[in-house]
This record gives sequence, C-alpha cells and structure tokens, in this order.
Amino acid sequence: MFEKNARSGAEDNLVPTQRQIVLKGYYAGIPPQKSKPLAEAYFDEIVASLTRPLTDKETKPQVGAVRESFHRPITVSGATQAEAIEQLQMVFNDNHWSDGLAILPPTREAVDLMLTGTSRKPGEVLGKLKPKSGAVTIEKIAINAVMAGASPRHLPVIIAALEAQLNPEFDALHPAASMGGFELAIWVSGPLAAELGMKARDRLWTHGNRANSAIGRAIMLCRINLGHTWPGENDMALTRAVPFTNYTFAENYESPNPWTPYHTAYGGHDPKDSFVTVSTVGARSTTVTRDQAQDLVKALIDEIQSVRPAMFSRYRPGVANVPQTFSKFVYLVTPEAAADLAAQGYTQKSLRQHIFDATSVPFEALSPEEVENIRKRLQMSRDGQGLITDHVPPDRIAAWEAALKPGGKVPLLSSPDDLHFVVSGTGRKSITTWTYLRSVYTWTSNSSARIHGARLTQAGR
Repeated sequence: MFEKNARSGAEDNLVPTQRQIVLKGYYAGIPPQKSKPLAEAYFDEIVASLTRPLTDKETKPQVGAVRESFHRPITVSGATQAEAIEQLQMVFNDNHWSDGLAILPPTREAVDLMLTGTSRKPGEVLGKLKPKSGAVTIEKIAINAVMAGASPRHLPVIIAALEAQLNPEFDALHPAASMGGFELAIWVSGPLAAELGMKARDRLWTHGNRANSAIGRAIMLCRINLGHTWPGENDMALTRAVPFTNYTFAENYESPNPWTPYHTAYGGHDPKDSFVTVSTVGARSTTVTRDQAQDLVKALIDEIQSVRPAMFSRYRPGVANVPQTFSKFVYLVTPEAAADLAAQGYTQKSLRQHIFDATSVPFEALSPEEVENIRKRLQMSRDGQGLITDHVPPDRIAAWEAALKPGGKVPLLSSPDDLHFVVSGTGRKSITTWTYLRSVYTWTSNSSARIHGARLTQAGR
C-alpha cells in the first residue's frame, strides 16, 4: 500500500520517474526505536538512488496528459426503475465518481436545469484542481451539484467555492492529501445566504437544512471528480469529521451582532455583495464561554501563548514538526459575544491586531536559546529552505528582524491576518476555535471569492 500511494503521489505531481525506496516495515507513527534501525538498513540504498546518474527515461519522462475530468455519457439499465437506480449507484461508486452515498442521476436534462441557476457559460474553464489537476468548468460543477441534490439556486455559491480553492495562493493540496484529516470550513457572507435559507444560527451542521448540506456535498463531489482524490490512494486522511459536506454554514447578521460582514471586514468589499470563503481547519474545535468580553479575549490570548515553547525554544530548522509551525485560527463568534466585544470597542480588525500584539513576546523576555532559534528561522526564511509553513512571510521578515532587538516584540503568529473572526451561531457569549497550520505548500489556507452570475436569486447577480 505504501508503494502504491507513493507512486500515485509522484504521478499526481507529474514526476512519474521519481526514484522511490520502499521501507518495508515502516508505518505512520512508528516509534524512534524502530524507525532508526529501519533507516540505517536502507541508508546505502537511499544514497545510491540519490547519486546514481539519470537514465534516458528519467531525463525525458513521458508525463501523462493531465486528467480532464471528462467521461462520455454512459447508460445504465435494469428490469425496473429501482434496478436501474441501483445499477447507477454501483457504477458511480465502483468508478470513484461518488462519495459512497446515493446520488441523483446527472442526466442531460437535470444538468441543463441546474445550469439555469447561473448566467455563466457551461464551457467556461476556471482552472485545475489539486491533487491531480483535473480541469474545472461550470458544466462539470453543475454535474456534481446535480449528484449532490443541490438546487439551481445553490449553483453560484458552489461555483464561487471552487473559484476560491483554485486561487493560486490557496493551498488546496494539503487538505486533500494529508494524513491529518483536515477539513474545509466554507461560509457564505452577504445577503444571498439568507435568501437561500442557509443555517447561520444554532445546529449549523446537523441534518435537515438542504442548502448547507447540498452545497457542502457538491463541493466535496467536485473535489472527488475534478481533483480526482480518493481515500487510500491520494487522500491519505485516516479519518474525516465531516466527510460528505465539509463545515458549510453562513454568517449570522441578526441582532445583536453589530459587526460588518466578514468579506467587508477582511477584504473591504461592499456589504451588499455576497462572498464565499474557504478555509482549511482542523477536524476538531474547542469552545470557550465567558460572561465578560475581556475574559473571552484573554482565553484566546492564552491559547496562542501556549505555543511559545514549541515555536521558540524547541524550534529545529528544517524539521517537519507540526507544533513549531505557524498557526492559523478561525473563530466562530456568537452574535451575543460580538455585541459584548463591540461594546468594549473591538472591531474584527482591531481585535485581531490586539491579540497579535498581546501574544508577541518582548525581546527582553526571550532566553538566549530562543533568540538563537528565532534567528535560525529568519535565516531559513530568507534562504527559502524547508517548508513554507515554517517560514516568516517575505513581507514580514523586516518587521521580525526589527523586533529581535531591545525594545522589540517577536510575534508567535506570522501575521494578524492569520486570525479570522466569523459571526455565526447564537445563544451564549462563546467563541468556537478551529486551528490549522497557516498553510503548507503555498502562503495561505484561506481564500474568498465573490458570488456572481446568479439568475434565480436577487443577491449574487
């Protein structure tokens, strides 16, 4: 299985002749006392593979054509309608075109009906989706929306969510392929959410709401059929918390929420517009409930400050050690908590800046070991070595260098932009937190796209 997965990963990234050594007996999480002898046993073979001259085939690899996510129409039949529907489920699941649940048949008529939800052309190409870089078009998105049971009114949201993932700056590969089982949080901000009846208050991810469920499922089916991801082949997640629908929800604008919509607070966009944001998050969340706004803020600050040892004193250059990498935080703030925070003078922007400043460590409080390790991180960042998630962003390096002097303060976060406050839910004064690596293969794991081209709703046109 390990060899098969490694070969699939090489082909996904268009390096089919990549040399690979299979360490027989290795498994994820193997203890050091077992992994070291294994590495020693294969060491000479690994060195030989790295240093052996390239063959002609390796010099000029025959890279297969990029998968275009295209299949000719197929016909399924049965003695009865029930038998034909069952045959459809089997064919789609056996070919890895389904998520394992029952789908609606994406007939020509059904897809054409779905396309009435948008004014955009069916053949419009939006890009290529990781991990296998399948081509994404409006029509292909519509096909998956039909299968998911979505309404034509939902289609513009699904399209925008795919556009957000196709943003070159967004790391779409890691949540699709990592063993960590990371998920996508997908939220709609703006008037379209209410028009579609999306859940924004209590019980965000329970069954019963078609908009949240169908939109989330359609996006997942697009990842399967257009990104060509499949469990155990190139989707290596050991488990997923929301395997069919992602965390799909809407912002809550009802009183007492005084804050501006997410897309206005973070992107400066017109609040009358509607946007969808896609953000990679961890599978689990934590919720803090406090009576006072300042106590909520302190709880968030304490959580970030707890990563200091891993980020500073235990930092090891070039080591893929998750605790030492920069983190991103997505906060679901109830309207009641938002109102209390606003009464204390906080906007989304001022709150993230306050937390960023409060979690930055004064230079005088750093130990010599911490100072040395921060300097190593900066050097790795300047040299472009190691993982991007380990780097100080290029536009932040000067600020970090200035902070590493008497009177300066060194951040635990790479930027205030890694704190995202989204008002959703209702009831208590509480904040629910998702954490995730800032990103792994690109510079961000958070992307927004404007919803447009809608035909059947007033918003999103």
